[in-house]
Amino acid sequence: MGYMKMLVRGFVAMVLLFGLAALTPARAISYIGKWDPGFGSAFPGLGWGGTATFFVPDACLAESGWILNSSSCSDFGMRLVSAEVDFYSLTDPINPAFQETLFFDIPSPTVVSMELDDGLLAGVYGTFLYSRSSTLPIAGGPFTDFVLFFEGDLARMLYVSDPPDAKKTFGFSDREAADGSPFMTFSVVPEPSALSLIALALLVTAWLGRQPRALSSASKP
Repeated sequence: MGYMKMLVRGFVAMVLLFGLAALTPARAISYIGKWDPGFGSAFPGLGWGGTATFFVPDACLAESGWILNSSSCSDFGMRLVSAEVDFYSLTDPINPAFQETLFFDIPSPTVVSMELDDGLLAGVYGTFLYSRSSTLPIAGGPFTDFVLFFEGDLARMLYVSDPPDAKKTFGFSDREAADGSPFMTFSVVPEPSALSLIALALLVTAWLGRQPRALSSASKP
C-alpha cells in the first residue's frame, strides 16, 4: 500500500509540475543572434564571429513586421542587451596569438526598429553607441576602434583607425565578404522561470526512478 501511495503522489507531482510549465506564459522576450563571416576588404585577413542578445517587450510579440521602438507596444523598451565579437585570423583561426574578444557589455537603448515574424525576431536596426579597441595587427590594432551595429538581419562594424604616423581612416565591414555575409541567425533565450520548472520536473522524475529500487532494497531481510 505504501508503494502505491508513493506512486500516486509522484504521479500527481509530475502532473502539477508539467501543468505549471504549460500554463506559464511563453515570454519569448530575449533573443540571441549569431554570425561568423570574414571582415572584408578593410582587413582581409580578419575573421569576426559574434553573438548578441536583444530584448523585445512582451506587448510587441503579437505584432508582425517592422515595429518602431517608439510604437505603443514598445514605448522605447527595445534594447541591445550585450554582445561579444571574436576576432581571429582567417588563415590560422585556432592560433591564440591571432585571437581577441571585444565585449559590448553596456546595454544600449539605441534601437530604431525590430522585425518580428510570428513572435520570433527576424531583424534589428540599432547600435551600441560606444567603441571597443583592438590590439591585433590584422585588425589595425592597437590604433583601431570598432562600433558594432545591426542592419536588418546583418551584423556589421564601423572602424576608425588613427595611427600616430599615418592618416586617420574609417570604414565598415563588408555586407558580403569572401566567405559570406554577416547574416544573423536568431534563437529564443528561455525564461528563467521556465527553466526552473523544467529542472524541477527532471529532478522529480529522477527521484521517482530511484524509489522502487530503494523500496526493494529496504524490503530485503
